[in-house]
Amino acid sequence: MLLQWSEALEVGHPIIDYDHQMLIGLVNELDRAVQMGQGAEKVAQVLDRLSQDIETHFAREEKLFEQTAYPLVEKHKQHHRDIENLVRTFQAAYEENPASIDLNKLLKFLKEWLMKHIGKLDKGYAPYVEKTEQKTDYVQRKDFA
Repeated sequence: MLLQWSEALEVGHPIIDYDHQMLIGLVNELDRAVQMGQGAEKVAQVLDRLSQDIETHFAREEKLFEQTAYPLVEKHKQHHRDIENLVRTFQAAYEENPASIDLNKLLKFLKEWLMKHIGKLDKGYAPYVEKTEQKTDYVQRKDFA
């Protein structure tokens, strides 16, 4: 089953929402590659892009955290490190021996993780980002008045 982006998944920050859409797209691309039997090389390419995009996305989120009063920064960052390590481990194992990874289980994990990450964890910091951006907007408008 492919993942679907919806407004319900929006955290309200355009760059983060775009990242989330791209991650969903990559998980769907991996799903299609597996279901259509596109081969180990294609799966490895998508896993590599997914790993890179996850790291880029997490770096963007963490940069946003620095600008907010989000109280769960360290816990959220640790979650990021755990996921990065897990995805890298899957990726390395797949590159070494594609048959060693049950891709359907990996896809199930990725889909569940992504929906939880966006729907719960990221929704948790969204109000702090919004509040910080409102203050920034106010200060900028005040400076130009």
